[in-house]
Amino acid sequence: MKPAQITVVRDGLFTSRSLNADIADTVPTAQRLVKEHFGRRPLTAVEVVVTSTNRLSRLAVMSQGAAAGLKPEAWDGKTLTLTSRPHDLYSVAVIAPNNTIRVLVNAKRLRRRPREIGATLVWAFVEVDQLCRKGAWDHRIALTRHELGVNVLPKHKARALYRVEAGWEAEAEKATGQIVGKVIRQNRQAEATAETPAAQGAA
Repeated sequence: MKPAQITVVRDGLFTSRSLNADIADTVPTAQRLVKEHFGRRPLTAVEVVVTSTNRLSRLAVMSQGAAAGLKPEAWDGKTLTLTSRPHDLYSVAVIAPNNTIRVLVNAKRLRRRPREIGATLVWAFVEVDQLCRKGAWDHRIALTRHELGVNVLPKHKARALYRVEAGWEAEAEKATGQIVGKVIRQNRQAEATAETPAAQGAA
């Protein structure tokens, strides 16, 4: 399978260059681990945007609004449920124009937690995988148009869309735990194997 095209960019003058470099170094591994976990689907083109808390919500609504074919006046000054609490977010995957997916990484959340870069990116690529699934794009467009007031859905249909999103979040949490846990176990086994000959030699 052809690997997905992935780019990593900084958004905002005060976004850490070193954090951006660490994320760029970690992205290929996170993508590979998620693809191995699900065993399916080449990912679509992905743009990882390292940005600030304050800009994250606006970038999300701009990306999804444009992907839904809406003009700027439809999303100007508005937010999506996905990013209603940006200070709590480490990252979020959103649909973007030209059939691409944009992963928005909250630099402020990660700046003080460098060890969580790997887990954050694994979670993000689980979300990318979810958005690559059949029907996911149409689902996210319908939800975006509903939340921006362009095509407001009946309550039961809106609830159905939010249930899907909640299911995706639960799956992302579970899958991330499984993937990160597997990596930790493998690292411990490798360390134990490496220490054994040294211990025998010392004896």
